[in-house]
Amino acid sequence: MSTPANPLLLLATQLKACPTQDSSFSEKLLAEAWERFKHTGWERGSLPTTSVIAGLLVHDENVARLLTSEEHTQLLGLCSTALERYHEKANPPNPIGKTIAATLNESI
Repeated sequence: MSTPANPLLLLATQLKACPTQDSSFSEKLLAEAWERFKHTGWERGSLPTTSVIAGLLVHDENVARLLTSEEHTQLLGLCSTALERYHEKANPPNPIGKTIAATLNESI
């Protein structure tokens, strides 16, 4: 006859198997990208970079007139998709609570 497994040992094993937060996207990464973006160095009289134009297309309605209404809507849609993905990557749902509850239910 074997000794029943320690429920906390089982819990610890399951918690170790939980996927961890994807640290490839974070608020720090976004802040660093923002700092680099601010220093792209565009000055009047020189051609703006693609990133400057992209930012202004989203930010300024006068610059947005460079695109058709449909193109601007698509651009805003892409920006929304990127923002949603950033939130998912930077703040993923945490499965640990569900794992703890399931383990405790199994051990009772």
